[in-house]
Amino acid sequence: MGHAHLNLQPIVSAARLRQILGVFSGETTLRKLVPDEDNCIVGESCINCVNGEVVQSVWLRLHDVESGEIELKIKFVDPPVAMSC
Repeated sequence: MGHAHLNLQPIVSAARLRQILGVFSGETTLRKLVPDEDNCIVGESCINCVNGEVVQSVWLRLHDVESGEIELKIKFVDPPVAMSC
């Protein structure tokens, strides 16, 4: 079985950008990622805001195996707001 890694910082930064820009409806590309030596991305991946949700669809190449790729769809979920007493 192989492994792959993906840095989650870009999707966190894109979620902050969504709040700063006030994008909460429709579909907007917030950021594009390209393959490099710091990630296992197969091809260009976009982080989008779709109806207020920050999502990323990405293909990752598996390492330490003869061949293999995995497709992921990641959705950033805002942390719950703490209620003060």
